[in-house]
Amino acid sequence: MSNEISRRNMLKFAALGAASVGALGFAPKAQAAKKKSATDAKGVKVYPFVCGVLKTQTQYMLKDTRVGTPMNIPVTFFVLRHGDDWVAFDTGNNAMCAKDPVGYWGDVTAAYYPVMQDYEEFGIQIKKLGLSPQKLKAVILSHGHLDHAGAIDNFKGLDVPIYMQAKELQTVKAAVASGKKTAYIPDDFKVMDQLNIKTVSGVFDLFGDKSIISFPTPGHTEGHQSLAVKAYDGKQLILCADAMYTMENMLDAIPPGLAWEPTQAVEALTIFKVLSMIGDSVVPSHDPDFWKAKKLAPNLFAKLDREAILTTFASV
Repeated sequence: MSNEISRRNMLKFAALGAASVGALGFAPKAQAAKKKSATDAKGVKVYPFVCGVLKTQTQYMLKDTRVGTPMNIPVTFFVLRHGDDWVAFDTGNNAMCAKDPVGYWGDVTAAYYPVMQDYEEFGIQIKKLGLSPQKLKAVILSHGHLDHAGAIDNFKGLDVPIYMQAKELQTVKAAVASGKKTAYIPDDFKVMDQLNIKTVSGVFDLFGDKSIISFPTPGHTEGHQSLAVKAYDGKQLILCADAMYTMENMLDAIPPGLAWEPTQAVEALTIFKVLSMIGDSVVPSHDPDFWKAKKLAPNLFAKLDREAILTTFASV
């Protein structure tokens, strides 16, 4: 099912992305020669979910910006339909965030306080699409932070593969071994030995048909990855995850307040800006204004207003 491209080819990938929207469909010749399937013609259907909010401050989202200003940010994850197969991109918060947030996240809640209802948990929310965790074909994790990988315990004992970058898994294991509650919560991974975790290195074509491609966007974490999706409406969506918290991060090249390496974080934001300017629809993970205007699952992700984005670009 999978097609991996080494990290060495990431530079080629980025260069192609700047030249053409079709760059994010880069794949080996053997796969490119496959006959066009029904999925190729119709595209992938994308269903966005919000798993509560985090009460935080602006400087934690936009480094050194409007320090002390309160900011309530949505916690997002996605479910994608590829033909008859369903795939999750991230899982949102752990269910304990609705029951005992301070007890579960500890001191992290001083900067990011989760406000979540029981019914907003991953396994309950996907029932809106008639799904359960065991019905998913795969899960792709952008990274292992508490608000993106928090609900992977839904896949305990299942054969569903959970894909993450090898470098991110190394970071997760080190964080779990430390026992400390940081942006990585050890208890989120206490069932790790009962999960079907698969590592990838570099660009990863999930179905081998260029419809769902993960690609490294380090900076926020060392092993962070984003997702390029050929959507049903003809758009190519770039699900940025935490490589781009908000549109403002991208437009003003402001790294996230929490970053493993801020310079690399800005490089990822630059790639997103170029992709947006050549026609892709970039999707931030935590932008409250962006998500306020979006319908959530069971509705499909709607087209972005490209003219509004271009107007914003013209003003900066």
